[in-house]
Amino acid sequence: MEYNTSTFQTDLKNYIVLLRPYQWIKNLLLFSPLFFSGNFVNRSLLYITGIGVFVFCLTSGLGYIVNDWIDKENDRFHPIKRHRPFCRGTITGLKAFFLSGCILLIIIICIRLFPFPLEFICYLLAYMILTASYSLYLKQIVILEIFSVAFGFVLRVLAGGAVCNIEISNWLFLTVFFIAMMISIAKRLTELKELGEKNAILHRKSQIGYSLTYLNSMFWTCGSVTLVVYSLYAVEHGSLVIYSVLPASYGIFRFIYLTDLGRGSDPIKTLFSDKQLLLTTLIFLFVLTLVIYWP
Repeated sequence: MEYNTSTFQTDLKNYIVLLRPYQWIKNLLLFSPLFFSGNFVNRSLLYITGIGVFVFCLTSGLGYIVNDWIDKENDRFHPIKRHRPFCRGTITGLKAFFLSGCILLIIIICIRLFPFPLEFICYLLAYMILTASYSLYLKQIVILEIFSVAFGFVLRVLAGGAVCNIEISNWLFLTVFFIAMMISIAKRLTELKELGEKNAILHRKSQIGYSLTYLNSMFWTCGSVTLVVYSLYAVEHGSLVIYSVLPASYGIFRFIYLTDLGRGSDPIKTLFSDKQLLLTTLIFLFVLTLVIYWP
């Protein structure tokens, strides 16, 4: 009995690691259309969007399982990823298949139980197809693999707009896309610096087409475009929105600085491990909240 309980606890811990729940914070992007439209206080819209976030979290977890299974050999060349369950052999393929089936069943049940718009379901399926295609093939194609990851972020925003029937502004679309490009490029930059060219290629085949110079150029370009796009959005909306450009600028340059130090491999960990970046993000959100919701 003790052995069974211990085994269950170990498996549960490995399942949680495999699903990477700390990465689910990315799915909060589904709330962005609700927030920027001024409808975040609408309880019914907030509720259905929250359920949509939950479904996307499950879908993300499913994508991580597939990705880690396919990458289990290549991940052994990465100092951190080699500790993932598949690489260590703590989760078998059969157990992962069972877990995937359970998650897929919960997703289907949620879709049947809650009144999701058809457009939201289409974006959810598109996200599933994109993540599967990325894991199976797209990640091997130089540049396209970065665009694929970035578009995954955009699909979250589009799904968030669809679930509460709010039209996505062009500014939000472009800002999220270029920030996502920055995050993706930062990850590859850090890998190339940490692992060296040889091991970076063994870990990620697309690295064969990149150089530090090229990735740095893309990185700075996306950062600059992000600032320009968001600044245009702030100018268009006038009022106090323009002041949100200050923390937005500082946050972007801070992230560039941290990436240059080799801390850009995981944006979520970077955000919560750096007090300045976290504080800047909170100030940015606070300013926008005051502007949008102050009576």
